[in-house]
Amino acid sequence: MRKAIKYKRTFRAELTGKDGRNYEVISMPLEYPDGHVDALEIVRDITEQKKTQKALKDSEEKYRELINGMNDTAWVIGFDGKFIDVNDAAVKVLGYSREELLSMGPPDIDTSLTVEQIRDLIKRMPADQRQVFETAHTTKSGKTIPVEISSSLVTYQGKQAILSIARNITERKKAEEKVRESEEKYRNLFENARDVILTFDLKGNVTSVNKAAVEYGFKLDEIVGKSILKFIPKKYWPRILTAVAKVARGKPVEGEIEIFTPKGKQIAEYRGNPIKLGEKVVGLQAILRNITERKEMEEKLRQYSEHLEELVQKRTEELLESEKRYSVLVEEASDGVVIVQDGKIVFVNKKTSEIAGYSRDELIGLSLEKLVDEKYHQLVKERYMRRMRGETVPATYEVEFIAKTSERVPVEVSATCIRYQGRPADLTIVRDARERKRMEEERLRLEKLATMGELATMVGHDLRNPLQSIENAIYYLKNECAPKLPVSIPQKAKQMFQVISDSVNYADKIIRDLQDFSAIKTPKLEKTDINAMIKETLSRVHVPANIKLRTKLGALPEINVDEDEIKRVFMNLTTNGIQAMENGGTLTVATKKTEGFVEVRFKDTGIGISKENIEKLFTPFFTTKAKGMGIGLSICKKFIESHGGSIKAESEVGKGTIFTIKLPIHSEGGGEKT
Repeated sequence: MRKAIKYKRTFRAELTGKDGRNYEVISMPLEYPDGHVDALEIVRDITEQKKTQKALKDSEEKYRELINGMNDTAWVIGFDGKFIDVNDAAVKVLGYSREELLSMGPPDIDTSLTVEQIRDLIKRMPADQRQVFETAHTTKSGKTIPVEISSSLVTYQGKQAILSIARNITERKKAEEKVRESEEKYRNLFENARDVILTFDLKGNVTSVNKAAVEYGFKLDEIVGKSILKFIPKKYWPRILTAVAKVARGKPVEGEIEIFTPKGKQIAEYRGNPIKLGEKVVGLQAILRNITERKEMEEKLRQYSEHLEELVQKRTEELLESEKRYSVLVEEASDGVVIVQDGKIVFVNKKTSEIAGYSRDELIGLSLEKLVDEKYHQLVKERYMRRMRGETVPATYEVEFIAKTSERVPVEVSATCIRYQGRPADLTIVRDARERKRMEEERLRLEKLATMGELATMVGHDLRNPLQSIENAIYYLKNECAPKLPVSIPQKAKQMFQVISDSVNYADKIIRDLQDFSAIKTPKLEKTDINAMIKETLSRVHVPANIKLRTKLGALPEINVDEDEIKRVFMNLTTNGIQAMENGGTLTVATKKTEGFVEVRFKDTGIGISKENIEKLFTPFFTTKAKGMGIGLSICKKFIESHGGSIKAESEVGKGTIFTIKLPIHSEGGGEKT
């Protein structure tokens, strides 16, 4: 009261009465006109108010302990848009001191907010609801953190405020980005695949299809929602319904089928797989590869092979069969998939590994230039850089891979630009082109052989007449002119006559070999004793003094063969064996009966044949001799195979060579003979 009178202003004080209750004393000055000052004292019971304030203080302390114990960032925002309170996590995460944060507000760490927005939020926010949204906070160091904010209206220190809890969602964002990239990668693979990819529900209705279906002449909306049976001939319906049921049970299927398209009937090979959600099959996926052109090519090749069969017969049949088997194996395989980023391989699938011969671990991180042949480096690098710059370049082209084995593998690649792990990358589909290249080369080789066969027939016919004239002239000189000369023919002249005669015979043999090689001839089968044929053949051969002939002839049944052709085979192999032993040796001819066959072996102890050359022995026009055209063994193979038999060679350099012939006991001429 004295202070109120002395200083002429109001003073407050608190005191506790004898009854233990709390009172607030308010002393106010009363100034009279004459300048006299008195004091007015008001006493108010504030016991309940003090209890409320204490409870509020205790509550706030518990609240502070709670939010300070949280891992998430938390703060209280006042109506002025400033932080009233912050927890320890906010100090740690944002990098500011508590004092710095209490002088700041949300707009200082989140540029998307303003003070006006915060005030409006406090006014409009319902008291019993939370608002959740995503934004990003910027730390004192400048780092951006994606967060999920949960805000609610609270009363803090007697005033309305907003309590916000911010949860760091960096890992969740990364996971979402990976899922998005995975979906994008699948979508790119789905849309850029050269094969048609469809998905179905469990009833066989199409739910999605990629743009490869456009190549068949379809519009995508003509397919989606329709039953797959609409596009398939009725004869295939049972097979397709069975396949759908099998895939619905979780098992993959594959096969070939005809389909109706706006471009007409097409042939496709299909592969069906279940689409699972956990362990449950929720749909089906089918991959269709158009093999119409391949089938047409196979048919043309078959027809062409039949035409060539008139010239090369059994050998061409086996080659075609081998080509078909290998072609099917290649076409059944999936294409390779490669993702390149910053010039490095960052992803490959199993097929790429198979094509290149490297494991996936060896390919990941490898420079693209290490996998591609040097002559394609500039092309691949230029197109890669242009795609990365967003330029339009040809999507499909051919290069050669350098496999781990150093083999150059021709591949057809189709590339497109994608985003991988948030950055631009190159998605490349790799198709092995080795089989297609080989088939093209084989077709050209067979065409050359056919041309050479026709040429051999014409040349043989034209050369026979002059050779016959030379032979007649020699005969005339030796038998008609010689008796009329006053002296006998000199020895040197006789030798020259013999040289001319031998040369004519050799030229005639070349013509005969060429004609046999290209002739269309069916063997004339007669019942024959193979052992007797061998003895007769060996008796007609000139054997040098340093070479021994041995025979080991087993008991054989008579079989049906063309005697002339088989004798020529025996003569050719005997002559080759003798010529391989210039320094002497032993030629052994052995026969025996095996299951269903008569086997004849010619074994010499000559110089042998290298592994590289033995694989080419039966190739037309291949020879290691200084003299000869290299078709003798090709003719032998042709004759033997025309009987339904086989011939093979085994050799070791420096030790000799073994030719093994097998002739069937059963033949068109009859059954087994004993």
